[in-house]
Amino acid sequence: MRRNKIVILLPGMLGSGCTSVARLLADRLGLKIINSESIIREIVSERGASFLEMAAMVRDGEVDLEGIIRSIALDYINEGDVIVEGRTALTLLDKPATIKAFLYADKSYRAKRVAERREISLEEAEREVERSDEDRRRLVERLYNHDWLDPSLYDVVVNTSRIPVERGVEVIEAYCKLCSLEP
Repeated sequence: MRRNKIVILLPGMLGSGCTSVARLLADRLGLKIINSESIIREIVSERGASFLEMAAMVRDGEVDLEGIIRSIALDYINEGDVIVEGRTALTLLDKPATIKAFLYADKSYRAKRVAERREISLEEAEREVERSDEDRRRLVERLYNHDWLDPSLYDVVVNTSRIPVERGVEVIEAYCKLCSLEP
């Protein structure tokens, strides 16, 4: 018997653990992971352009990077068996998914995590977190006229500053089981 294809949208706040949760879920469920970085790498590879050349094309208006990322991400979710994580998942909130799980964490927790991962000062990490929050807020407002932190946009909201990443994965898996969506 063939199971339904799984599509997990895993948006969240910078530093809340989206990439870590996505990797663990992908390993457990045998799914692909896509995000803005992987799609940009795919675009650069296909076009034979460097990241700097691509950035120049975006700046000059030659390339609608957000539109291209969304289009490629849609292709992946149409294939199924994929986790779309981070900012890219926010661009797909209007699409059906097996589960839409938002990862939240306190600002201080996120800044510390970003500082450690990027090897930058805590002050710089705090600015990155604030910049990212504002970018994501504007994105969801522009696309859906909604507050990106509105829990009604998601099936599950997980506070990763209160539980370890592994527990967040368990919460999302449990929700899938409750909905009889597990493979």
